[in-house]
Amino acid sequence: MRKIWMMLFLAFAMIPLSIVSAKTADVTDMYWVTRNDAPIPFVRVVLNLSTPVEASASIDKAGTTTTIKLKNAKLKSDTKSVTMNDKIANSAKLDQDGKAVNLTIKTPSAIDVGDIKVFSLKKDKANNKPDRIVVDIQQKGVAPRTSYYGSPKSTPSVTVNTGSTASTSTTTKTTTKKPVAIPNAQAQPVMPKIDYKTSGGIAGKVITIDPGHGGTDPGAIGPTGLMEKDVTLPISMKLKKALEEKGAKVYMTRTTDVDVYGPNASGPDELQARVNVGTKSESDLFISVHINSFSNPNVGGIATYYYEKTQYDTKLASRIQSYIADEEGFAGDRGIQPGNLYVLRRSLMPAVLVELGFISNPKEEALLKTDKVQQQFADEIANGIENYFRG
Repeated sequence: MRKIWMMLFLAFAMIPLSIVSAKTADVTDMYWVTRNDAPIPFVRVVLNLSTPVEASASIDKAGTTTTIKLKNAKLKSDTKSVTMNDKIANSAKLDQDGKAVNLTIKTPSAIDVGDIKVFSLKKDKANNKPDRIVVDIQQKGVAPRTSYYGSPKSTPSVTVNTGSTASTSTTTKTTTKKPVAIPNAQAQPVMPKIDYKTSGGIAGKVITIDPGHGGTDPGAIGPTGLMEKDVTLPISMKLKKALEEKGAKVYMTRTTDVDVYGPNASGPDELQARVNVGTKSESDLFISVHINSFSNPNVGGIATYYYEKTQYDTKLASRIQSYIADEEGFAGDRGIQPGNLYVLRRSLMPAVLVELGFISNPKEEALLKTDKVQQQFADEIANGIENYFRG
């Protein structure tokens, strides 16, 4: 048996072990979803709990049976077994095992420690979500994709206002603003137009900031248990303040630890909900904040992704990357990179997605925890945006 995760409680539950051990946790529900909105598709299994638990996980010798043991727990769920995705994880079953509850997951192919993540999520009163144990199993034998949704079926129409009297855009300038219709994630409607500005200084510009992940989606997880969503949000809030101090008007896709569309939404619905914030506010820019991750803990560095749907996306990426690339303690400049990513492709204004280091790199994870580095990244991104609007 290969032990893959131990003492989850110690990393995530902020109460003494003796209290948790004395109080039995009820496993009240089990549900699952296939997530195709990641570089490698995965199945997520979620167990609802009455209180945090200590858990361990192991994979059998054949690699096709994974067991997660919840200590000091009682099975109270009406759902005790589910049939899932026959390409990733066939089934999940709950059983009472003395004073423990076992979750057994069967996979069609042998998996190893790099194919599975087990973590806990705290009670979320705002969204009426209990304590949870989450198990993510990646599809075996699939290479990571840089494009989450394949080739775009439609390219957004955009109308550009450069902020000067003479426009260099080849599109027609819009003179009268009308309410912007919000497109649906699943359909491919005629895209609305946004009269975004690209120069004339940062004062008065409208910017949407998207803190990556959140709520039921923790994002990548570092070696000490640091969750991506808990880094992207404070950096984004600091960025909001820095931009407002420069005179910009800022909208946020989220300001707390929540799902933007709603808990356990499909990938397209959740991502489109983030894009919709920029569309509804008729923003001049869309900035998505993320932290990278890789199986090799020595890999690190900082990158900015763009999708060249307008003549300004590459320029925006270059200006921001030039400020964030040399952050002290990180493994260097990974440059600007094209990325056929949903929020970049479907946004109606110039947009970038910044990857501020690798949470999987222990050195970079430690830096990302600090208020100092979070503030420096926020200030650097803000300075890059200010430089962009200078023309």
